[in-house]
Amino acid sequence: MIIRFFKFTKLAQVIVAMIVSFVIMLALKNQYFLITDLSSQLGIYLIFFLSLFIISKNTILKTNQYLTIGLILFSGVYFKMPFDLKLTASYFFLLLSIRRIYSLKSKKNINKKLFDIGFWFSISTFLHEINILFLITILSGSYMFYKLNFAGFFKILIGYIGASLIIFVFLNPIVDFEFSVNSLVKFLDLIWIKLEPIKILSELNLIHSSFAIICSLIFAFYALNYFGSNLSERIKSLFLLVFFINSILLVFLIKEYSIFLFFPFLVTLIKIISEFRDDLFFEITLLTIILINSYPF
Repeated sequence: MIIRFFKFTKLAQVIVAMIVSFVIMLALKNQYFLITDLSSQLGIYLIFFLSLFIISKNTILKTNQYLTIGLILFSGVYFKMPFDLKLTASYFFLLLSIRRIYSLKSKKNINKKLFDIGFWFSISTFLHEINILFLITILSGSYMFYKLNFAGFFKILIGYIGASLIIFVFLNPIVDFEFSVNSLVKFLDLIWIKLEPIKILSELNLIHSSFAIICSLIFAFYALNYFGSNLSERIKSLFLLVFFINSILLVFLIKEYSIFLFFPFLVTLIKIISEFRDDLFFEITLLTIILINSYPF
């Protein structure tokens, strides 16, 4: 079978996926290739490696198979979107926080993990204030894996405040950054502006809506058929579902939204591929989607 070429995420497989992803980017950008496109490429690579680490370190899947094909498929959508370095960086730090949430199930160094969750989440929201909406994912995941109580929430809050203070110390001499009631109001205003219904509707287009719908269908299929056979797997699937729904909400708030879907999309797609890897029709369909998705239109 063709997809078996992507069976293991060995170094060679990852390199192939990165090269194909780069070729897709060149094809989509064509003569409009800019230096910022290299930053975009580097951003997707870093997020891919972090996602790979989360999945393998915390055994979200029983195997690491087929992750590389997920990067290739996602690249066709990602490189069609306007690139925002701060947005991509904010998602990277959000995934660092998600990584610590998954690690809570080991019950080791809990205080440090809770602090780290708040710390990385703080940097994520600083880079892109709308990410504060992922507080739903942060708190629900912490509760699922650790049974979060007030003391645990306070430790997350300490981490969040700690990162904010560090940002203040470093930025204040450069941009006269300050913590005040006015700065908090400005922060909330920025979130409200991005929540305006008219702005949301005006930014929708075919690529945005179609990719969101496809992801939703894939996730619905996964949730109904592969939610898990034991409590541990069901908790992971439930958290992934919350993370996905939270991400879909931001799909309609941010024009450069596609990066927010990467992690839940990757895990779900690879799980489904691992179930249908011997289905020739599924393989041909998937490869056809990759080719169409990579066409520059």
